[in-house]
Order: sequence, then structure tokens, then C-alpha cells
Amino acid sequence: MNQREKQILTIIRKDPFIQQQVIAEMLGITRSSVAGYIMTLTQKGYIKGKGYLLSENNHVVVVGSCNMDVTGYSDEKLVYQDSNPGKIRCTPGGVGRNIAENLALLGLDTHLISMIGDDFYGAQLIEHTRKAGVNMEHCHVIKGDSTSTYLSLLDQSGEMVIAINDMDIINKLTPSLLNESKQLIQHAKLLIIDCNLQQEALTWLFNNAGEVPIFVDTVSAFKSHKIKAWLSYIHTLKPNRLEAEILSGIKIETNDDIPKVVDWFHQQGVQRIAISAGADGVYYSEINGDSGWSASIPTDIVSVTGAGDAMLAGLVQGYLDGMSFYQSVRFGQACSALTLSSEFTNNPNLSINCVQNILESLS
Repeated sequence: MNQREKQILTIIRKDPFIQQQVIAEMLGITRSSVAGYIMTLTQKGYIKGKGYLLSENNHVVVVGSCNMDVTGYSDEKLVYQDSNPGKIRCTPGGVGRNIAENLALLGLDTHLISMIGDDFYGAQLIEHTRKAGVNMEHCHVIKGDSTSTYLSLLDQSGEMVIAINDMDIINKLTPSLLNESKQLIQHAKLLIIDCNLQQEALTWLFNNAGEVPIFVDTVSAFKSHKIKAWLSYIHTLKPNRLEAEILSGIKIETNDDIPKVVDWFHQQGVQRIAISAGADGVYYSEINGDSGWSASIPTDIVSVTGAGDAMLAGLVQGYLDGMSFYQSVRFGQACSALTLSSEFTNNPNLSINCVQNILESLS
């Protein structure tokens, strides 16, 4: 949006019924010029319909993976190369999809862009995620393809022992498909990306997000390297210790090494970073702002799957609500604690009230 378009949009926001001639006289330009600018603003999505109804850009967009999670829970200490008693659950998952559902549960107008196969798992994912409140209109269903599946095995304490992912379909989310959602993305309040995406898709998103703040989930140490060239485009980054170490190239031997790693990220242009350090809590830092440790929230862990995704959703909610970064981190940790206490990848009881109750209980 150029300066003149910004001026006209500001005037219309103050008086949606103002006449074009009045705008022209205020700005010292012709009425036909005003008409041209208004047409451009309409095409760009800032104005919709007659009477200068304004697009309020209240939605957020998540671009990332959409999986079916198959999780095995061991009742006792795992015995390798043998059959172990326990439970097996199938739940909707995928980093991007998990974040989107969490955001919808928190009350945000959330759109998911992803790839889904035309199979049983795909149909289940679409139905479940829509019911959770996520707009799925920009998800692409690919005929003849299998929906992504994530298979994980948890020990008796709920910690993941090993996982296998079958996620080839996400590589078919190409720049040409993303371009179909360009207006949706550029008019969002915030864009959330996960590193399951192929490099070409990530490049398109960073180049086409415009002024929209970008939050990134690194997903894993193996996939985090994909964003190294785009760190200056990232508003908020949420890696764990290993992912931060790999991205920065700085060895983290103890927690005392984390602040210098964080400084490196800020030098690359990352505005906010929250590094998860397990039971030690979260080290958070805002460029030219507050930084420090936020202690972990005591939780009876049922499953660790999805906890990081809930954390990022909390960071998004905190940012949009105007919280300080520390407050956003605490909100995110409470979202994560709710997820850790549930056997589901997304705790269906997640809400702003539940999160606030947890935080109030700690004060």
C-alpha cells in the first residue's frame, strides 16, 4: 500500500460514508484520482462492498502440515524387540493443523493452508478440524494421494521414544498453489509457518507475506535449517535448545550458553525468540526489550505430543492481545501444560479461561 492509499484508507475509516469529492478536496487531488485509489484498495481487499465497508483483517493464517497421529502409549518400561502392553490412539495432528486448532479453541478466526489426501484419514481430519472452528477452505485435497501420517511411541512417563513420519504430500504445496491464497495471507493479522514445508514454499511465503508478522515453528532439528536464510523476516521464533544450536552454529553445553545464542538470532533480525529447555523452562528475549527465564509449569504429563504447538499458539494469542513478551510466554506455557495433561494432540478443553485459571493458580 502506497502513502496515498494509506491516507485515503485512514479517512474512510473515520467516515465510511464520506463522498469521493470530499476526499479529493481534503487531499488536493481530483475526484477521479480518488476513485482510482478506492478501486485499487478494493482489489487489494482493504475495502469490500458498497458504502466503503472495510476489511478488518481479523483473521490469522497457518501454513503447514496436517497429519493423522497414531500414538502408542506404553503402560510400563519399554522392552525393546518385544510386544509391550499399552494403548494406541489415532488423533488429528500435524504441526500446522495443531497450531490452527489451538488458535480456534482460543477464539481466533483461523485459516489453515495445507495438503490432504482423498482417503479416510483425510476426511476425518477435515471434519474434525472444521468442527474445532478452523476455516479449511484453503486446504488442498489431492486425489490419489495418502494423507500424512505420524507414528510415535511414548514410554511410561509420556516421553516420546521414537517417531516415524510419512509426510510426502506436504511437498506438493507449491508456490503456484500458495499464490491462490495470496490475498488471504497478505490481509491477515499474522502468519504462522511450520518448517515441514518445502524450501520453495517457504521462500514464496517469506517473499509474499508483505507487512504481516511471521511466527515460525522450527518443527525439528532436521528441518529447522530451512529458515536460516530468512531469519530477518521472522517476528517470533520458537526453537528448542538443539534446534537453536543447529541454526546458530553455536554449541549449547549449558543453559548459560543460551543468552549468547539468543543475541546471535537478534543480530540476524529475529525480533522475538523463545527457546524451550524442557524442565528448565523457557528462555525468552525480545530485541531491545525484556529477556530472561520463565520457569516451567508443574504438570502431570500424559503425552508430550502437541505441547510445543500449543506453546506457539499461546505466543500468537498473547501478541494479538497486546501482552508483554514475558506474559505471552507464560500464556503459551499454560497452553502447553494443558496439552501435556491430555491424551489428545489438542486438548479440547483449551480456552482463554482455562489458561488464565492455571496462571492465577501459580500467583
